[in-house]
Amino acid sequence: GTLIAKTAAIPLACIIVLALVLFGIFSLFVPSVMVSLTDSLGMTGACAYYSVAQYKKTGDIEDLADAVSRSYEAAHYDAAAEYGAILRKDPGYGDYCAQRDAETDFTGTLGGLLGTAEQFFAGITAESQYRSGDEAGALETAFDSLGESFDTADAVTYVAGAAIEADDTSFCGQILSRLDGLSADGNAFDEELHEDLKEFK
Repeated sequence: GTLIAKTAAIPLACIIVLALVLFGIFSLFVPSVMVSLTDSLGMTGACAYYSVAQYKKTGDIEDLADAVSRSYEAAHYDAAAEYGAILRKDPGYGDYCAQRDAETDFTGTLGGLLGTAEQFFAGITAESQYRSGDEAGALETAFDSLGESFDTADAVTYVAGAAIEADDTSFCGQILSRLDGLSADGNAFDEELHEDLKEFK
């Protein structure tokens, strides 16, 4: 019985070693496979890690945008802030956002409200900067993406929501100061947000 057990253990050990070797190879050289695998298994954190590795391997803006959104979803805010800033400085960023808007009825993650790809990426980058402790960067990112209006599901909405959740009186006050001169579009969500912010005056 002992001999049979030892004989059976040898191929089992070989299979385990082979699986670990293949795992290491895919992780190092084919991170896209690991993105798909971890995503299908619901491993959000690992998926975010591999999405960053995939971008580092290819340098493609599509992979960069995926790394930003997956890092944000996994609450890897340092990574989302870092790569979000890189994404927004990419020469192809404007064209990429326009393509995303044209191909899909782009929807951000905030309350199911419709928004543009630019506002979504600016919003999650700004929120991630705030949650990572970079308040000045968060304000600049959020307001830099605005025109002369405060529209539905724009970048400021993301960072304001995070500040309200944190009951951050000082930062909410800074947002209110920066909102001076901007006009709300009159939708109920923005009015509610403004009312929540005014509590911090």
